[in-house]
Amino acid sequence: MLLDYSGIILNQGYGGKNCRGNGEHYNDDGMLIDCCCDECDYLMCCLKIQGYGDCKRCKDTVCPSSPEYKE
Repeated sequence: MLLDYSGIILNQGYGGKNCRGNGEHYNDDGMLIDCCCDECDYLMCCLKIQGYGDCKRCKDTVCPSSPEYKE
């Protein structure tokens, strides 16, 4: 989980489906949250490109979606 500069919590990986910054979610005021993907360091994890987006095989120790994550 990452915190965007705008305060939105970003959950990277898995095609971006769990991320509140993917442009498909609303805030507490009912306003659509802008897409934060362009600024996200984990954008490649959300794309369906060969070698990316497979969280089960990820070796990133700082990404909470990775099986190698260490708190």
